[in-house]
Amino acid sequence: MKRILKLVAVVAVAGLVAAACGGGNKSTNTGSPSASTGALQSGGVLKLAIEADVDHAFDPAKEYSTLSFEPFRCCLLRTLVSTNGQDASHDGDILQPDLAALPQISADGLTYTFTIQSGIHYAPPFDNVEVTAGDFARAIARESDSQASANGYSFYYSPSGGTGGGIVGFDEAKGTVPSGVKVVDDHTLAITLTAPLGDFPWRMSMAAMAPIPPVGNSVLGWATGHTKDYGRYLVGTGPYMFKGTDALDPSGPPSQAAISGYVPGRSWTLVRNPSWDASTDPNRPAYVDEIDVAIGGTAQVLANEVDNGTIDMEFGGVPPAQQLAAYQADPTKATQVHATPSDGVRYLAMNIALPPFDDIHVRKAMNYVIDKDALRRTRGGPLFGDIAGHFIVNSLTGDINANYDPYASPNGQGDVTKAKAEMALSKYDTNGDGICDAPECNGVLTITDSADPYPAQNAILVASAKKIGISLDVRAGDRYTFMYDKCLDPTSHAAFCPSVGWFKDYPDALTFGPPTLGSAAIGPGGCCNYSLVGASNDLLKADGYTTTDVASLDAVFNKCTVMPIGQERLQCWADADKAIMEQAVPVIPWLFDKDVDLTGSRILNYTYDQSAGMMSLDHVALVGGGA
Repeated sequence: MKRILKLVAVVAVAGLVAAACGGGNKSTNTGSPSASTGALQSGGVLKLAIEADVDHAFDPAKEYSTLSFEPFRCCLLRTLVSTNGQDASHDGDILQPDLAALPQISADGLTYTFTIQSGIHYAPPFDNVEVTAGDFARAIARESDSQASANGYSFYYSPSGGTGGGIVGFDEAKGTVPSGVKVVDDHTLAITLTAPLGDFPWRMSMAAMAPIPPVGNSVLGWATGHTKDYGRYLVGTGPYMFKGTDALDPSGPPSQAAISGYVPGRSWTLVRNPSWDASTDPNRPAYVDEIDVAIGGTAQVLANEVDNGTIDMEFGGVPPAQQLAAYQADPTKATQVHATPSDGVRYLAMNIALPPFDDIHVRKAMNYVIDKDALRRTRGGPLFGDIAGHFIVNSLTGDINANYDPYASPNGQGDVTKAKAEMALSKYDTNGDGICDAPECNGVLTITDSADPYPAQNAILVASAKKIGISLDVRAGDRYTFMYDKCLDPTSHAAFCPSVGWFKDYPDALTFGPPTLGSAAIGPGGCCNYSLVGASNDLLKADGYTTTDVASLDAVFNKCTVMPIGQERLQCWADADKAIMEQAVPVIPWLFDKDVDLTGSRILNYTYDQSAGMMSLDHVALVGGGA
């Protein structure tokens, strides 16, 4: 499984003017220059910029960059089911019908039947082709091709993927239609699973499951010959398409010229799809006529371009602290700053197979002693999130645990007294004074990110841990080539990985539990169980650990996985959250992240897409329709 976390290296300045921090899942600012200007007008060109491109050139079978989630959902691709592109307070975390009605589920929970809308057509040059059930079967077949879906998220459909089950025959399909996928007729698709999966409809909302146009008798249709570059030839059914899509030749070879509107590393240009019919799509208002995205430039350069009106927003980035402070201090611009709970958590991961963290009392003591408020200040203060008292974000458990914090401290600044009381119960405190005096507490290997704000964060962690007798041996390096490599490799024996976080793939807690704390997510082949929760005795022995028995949460997660979407499932995951924090205690959650956006003066109707975790591009309108 793969890490999905937006805003991984925010550079912020302590003392930033703080916006009011509300609870729940509502943005602290719900409009830019807004509804007072009258009815929203369609039209105009929305001008955005991003610092770097997506990871896999918009190939939906493997594109796993959070930057792609919103363009796929809002603009380019429609799937069987989807969301409305709004925040959680406006049902943005509730599954909606899209190209199909919500599925019918068999009594045994194994077969999902989707009834597909009639009369839906692809963007040009496939505008005369109606979407049928076989086009979705084709997408599933492509996802089963290990080359087409490399580094993507095929594990959500594979019975061996570690998420509780998958589609019958998926692992054997290898680029053909799995045996569990049946095209009943042109507008009916039935999918049979190896085990009940209550979140399966959410899995079918992901971009990889978008229909692929047919070409002759080829199993993979239009995607044939595009194992590595399908995003450059993408044809979808959303309200927008890449400029130049209509110039593609359906009867031409795979080697034909790619779409002109997407130049990797340079720009995206999205224009209206003339085949899209708004009457079939209540989820996407699609106000603007065109979305232009320039790629490149630093955060400061792009901030200057927002200030002078060259662009309307840096999309998917973090505004510089000085710019945020200036806008918040100006009454005419304060409403252009938006902070919304992102369904992401920042946490500190402890390796429960290594001393001193193999002792649950030490792990509990660490939860008490850390100054979470100080950590938050390194990222810019309350504007950037709420202090976290548990692991699974509240929107994924229906706010059941909103007031749950088993290691609460005054103002989130740590409670040394309670930390020492917990440490006194540990085998590593030989005299019961609440201070670890065993050699295992000296030089605890800590692997961190070297970029800002992590050096400042590390200093806080060193000072906090010292209060209970733990000294950290901090080793910092590049996030991807050093930190993740070390933290994901059990043989590195990293005891403490404090620079990590997690963002959900879709609005269900299954995307939080198993990928981070399930045994199947132990690396280096898996991701991202840094704590070795559920590690087998054989794995521990093979990787040189003296500990032979560690806590497992697999049974807790498996109980929730099979439950259908609804209140019982929410309660199960809320209980799992408590098991994480009280029975296993492998992590120290410290911040429920907020996405902070700053919009230019032309943008109206700022809306946060809770599912994608970004501003909703199809809900944005421009002043005067962009005139």
